[in-house]
Amino acid sequence: MEGFEKHTGVTLAGPVPAGQLRPFGEVHGHATDPITGRELVMVLWLGTRKPLPYEPDELAHLD
Repeated sequence: MEGFEKHTGVTLAGPVPAGQLRPFGEVHGHATDPITGRELVMVLWLGTRKPLPYEPDELAHLD
């Protein structure tokens, strides 16, 4: 998926609720949603064991 290659640093695109830390993660691959057929970005967040799926518009690149 263009823009979200493996090992790209990402965070959530939306604002973080007051009092919460902004999560940082790394793209570990891609998956296809079995219901919609949309391609998802698999992100491994710091402190987690397994990558979780996200829509590309839910993520922002880290500088």
